Amino acid sequence: GVFRSASGGTLFLDEIGELPLTLQPKLLRAIESGTISPVGSDTSLQVDTRLVVATHRDLDQEVAAKRFREDLYYRINVVEVVLEPLRNRTADILPLARLYATQFAGGPVRLSPQAAQSLLVHSWPGNVRELRNAMQRACLLSRGDVILPEHLPPKIAALGASPAEAATDTDRLSQVERATILATLAECANN
Repeated sequence: GVFRSASGGTLFLDEIGELPLTLQPKLLRAIESGTISPVGSDTSLQVDTRLVVATHRDLDQEVAAKRFREDLYYRINVVEVVLEPLRNRTADILPLARLYATQFAGGPVRLSPQAAQSLLVHSWPGNVRELRNAMQRACLLSRGDVILPEHLPPKIAALGASPAEAATDTDRLSQVERATILATLAECANN
């Protein structure tokens, strides 16, 4: 059904590495032939769909372990874009947080310095999805246009409360300082 709906456009399949082996041949067939057979129908439909897929898994390793079909891997791996985890891109944390906060609040939202510090020192094991959820929570709990540490999830808010933790790793601290300076410059239009 999703191929049919996306015909003439783009279909995004998230977490393709989680697709069970039993369904992978069906996906491969749809990609290779450009035809699908709707459930309950004995006729095939032609579809023209651009496919974009994402995964957090290393598909080369999945192919080697026989958990992902090699032919499907080579079919979907036309242009590969590898993104570093959010914890390695601290300069992106505050701009993304502000973007999500503005979307969820329906207008401009400011981060208190303590909330910004909490966001910057968190390791983000859930990457951008975790950041998005944290900002959704913060917008739901804040009563105004300023997000405070207590609006963030407890494990993130606690990080900003203890500067000693952030100071233990000088490399991490320099990344936080750099991200804070860049975010401040962006807020002030580099003025």
